[in-house]
Amino acid sequence: MAKQYEHLIINGIRWVDSLPDHEGSVGGKGFPILMNGDLVPEAEAWVCPTVFQITGRQSEIVAAGTGAKANPHIHDADEMYLIVGEKGAVEFCITLGDDVYYLESPSAVYIPAGLPHSIRPTRFDEGCYGGSCQVYLSRDYVTRPVPEHPMKLENTKHLIVRDIQWVKSLPDHEGSVGDLGFPILMNGDLVPEANAWVCPTLFLATARQVGIVEAGTGPKANPHTHEGDEMYLILGDQGVVDFQITLGDDVYDLTSPCAVYIPAGVVHSIRATKFTEGRYGGSCQIYLDKNYVTKPVSKE
Repeated sequence: MAKQYEHLIINGIRWVDSLPDHEGSVGGKGFPILMNGDLVPEAEAWVCPTVFQITGRQSEIVAAGTGAKANPHIHDADEMYLIVGEKGAVEFCITLGDDVYYLESPSAVYIPAGLPHSIRPTRFDEGCYGGSCQVYLSRDYVTRPVPEHPMKLENTKHLIVRDIQWVKSLPDHEGSVGDLGFPILMNGDLVPEANAWVCPTLFLATARQVGIVEAGTGPKANPHTHEGDEMYLILGDQGVVDFQITLGDDVYDLTSPCAVYIPAGVVHSIRATKFTEGRYGGSCQIYLDKNYVTKPVSKE
């Protein structure tokens, strides 16, 4: 018998042959999709995680300038580029209007609706894990050509977050990530225009971290709700990390890669149950509002 919220979970990547205003292909397969409004009817987000363990061939393709890329375009909704992975493992060239930026992992870019933008990889380090995760804040990915007189911003630097920002605690969460607290890569304090909050708990697992997860003492979110929607992205190579997630009274044991869309008001929680030593992976929580605010679970 199907569980009540099973339709909110996407197990594994879905591949599409092409994307508008994009060139190339990821590993000859097209482009990877982990969430959109076709997969989950309630979803108000589209996710394309081009993140993987980098082979020598992939590194050479990027160095030659023939990797998958997005040419300049605009949207009617906001978008984020999340550059994730081991520190300095990947570099991307991103344009925002007439401005050009070279960004290394980890970093993030918030792109307001109407602002012309593009992205292309410029360096992938062989043997490392990393890449980009495009998050478009609408049900499906739709682009428009750059108009003759496009939106211009005097300053686009403030749309970029370079490196993780750490906070000591989060509401309805326990524990800490490596004794540092919790990692934040985007929110309305870092970028005033941002209508998204991003917490990427992604890392190369050490033996100590594996032991902490196996002992059940790793960081976790206890049951809570929000007034906005949230996503849990479970990222990493196939089967590298496992998480247990609750939605209402349902319990789900999930493995990478997968995604969960959590509509406002649905009680949910998350905890890691397996990490693999020497492998990169984890969860990326994306709350679709400027800042992360929880509500207690009703006792009724």
